[in-house]
Amino acid sequence: MYNKVILIGRLVADPELHKTSTDKSVARATLAVNRRYKDQNGEREADFITLVVWGKLAETLVSYANKGSLLSVDGELRTRRYEKNGTTQYVTEVLCQGFQLLESRAQRAMRANGAGGDLADLILEEEELPF
Repeated sequence: MYNKVILIGRLVADPELHKTSTDKSVARATLAVNRRYKDQNGEREADFITLVVWGKLAETLVSYANKGSLLSVDGELRTRRYEKNGTTQYVTEVLCQGFQLLESRAQRAMRANGAGGDLADLILEEEELPF
């Protein structure tokens, strides 16, 4: 059996860091990942994937990544379920085992200062990916 997920996308908000009762760090973030094909109107749709990051990696993510950061994430796909108001709720998340920032400091600074226009200008097309 093999469970491996690799995603490239942008954070839709700043990652949130929390501490468990045993003082372990855990961060949650949502990554917007463009779909490969355009819809009937010629626009790309995106999937919004929940990331869960533990330990020192979580602290590093919160320190260096923020809303709009372009990330490459690798990890495992996880599902869990819980009861709410008598119905079973299912959640699918990516348990992040590693990440890479795909922008230079200069690109992040330009984006933070609003230079270079809209975030849509920074979306990589499939042909621009290094692999």
